[in-house]
Amino acid sequence: MRRTFVVADFGRPAGYEDRLKRVLHDLHDGLGPTLTAAVLGLRAARELIGRDRAGTEHLLARLEDELYGAITDLRRIVADARPPALDEAGLVQAVRRYAATLTGRVPAEHGPLRVGVEVRGELPPLPAEVEVTAYRIIREALVNVARHSGARECTVHLWPRDGDLHVEIIDDGVGTDGGALPTVGGTGLRSMRERAGDLGGGCRIEPVSSGGTRIAAWLPLAAGK
Repeated sequence: MRRTFVVADFGRPAGYEDRLKRVLHDLHDGLGPTLTAAVLGLRAARELIGRDRAGTEHLLARLEDELYGAITDLRRIVADARPPALDEAGLVQAVRRYAATLTGRVPAEHGPLRVGVEVRGELPPLPAEVEVTAYRIIREALVNVARHSGARECTVHLWPRDGDLHVEIIDDGVGTDGGALPTVGGTGLRSMRERAGDLGGGCRIEPVSSGGTRIAAWLPLAAGK
C-alpha cells in the first residue's frame, strides 16, 4: 500500500523574497571577502612556515581571530545586523583595515599590492544603509583586485557630491573590456549593481586608458532616511 504525504502550503511571509535576497547578498559580499582573506592568509602561512616560524605563528593567530570574526558575521547576518567593523571604526577606517589585511596576503606570483584609501572633502553623517552598501561594494571590489587583476596599485576614493556618496576603486591590473568583471562566487559586479540599485543609485565598470579597471558607484545620501 502506497502512502501519500500531503504537505500544506503555508505560503511565505511578507517580505520573504527581499529578506532572502539581502541574506544572500550579505553572505556573498560580507562573509565571502572575509573568508577569501583567510584563504590568502593560509597560503601566505604555507609559504612562510619554512623560513619564519615565529612569523607563521603570529599570522595563524590572526587568522584564528578572523575566522572567529567570520562566525560572528554569520550570526550577524542571520540576525540582520550591520557589520561590527562599521560600529567600531566607521566606514573609512573599516575599509583601511580590510585593505591592510588583504594586501598582506596577495599570492606571491602576483607581487605586492598597495591599496590607498582617500577621502575627498568631508563626508557627512552617512545613513546606515548607505554606509553598509558602500562597505560591501568596496570589499567585493578589493577581493576581485587581489585575486584576479594582478594589480600592484589600487586606490579607493570616497566623496560626497550632489546628494550622493561617490565610491571609486581604480587599479592598474590587467583591466577589462568593459563587458565583464572577474567574479567571486559568480556574482561580482551584478551584486554591486544590485546593492547600489536597491538604494536608487548605480554602479559601473570601465577600463582605464593607462591600463587597469575603474569601478564607480553612487549612492543617494537620502536613502534610508
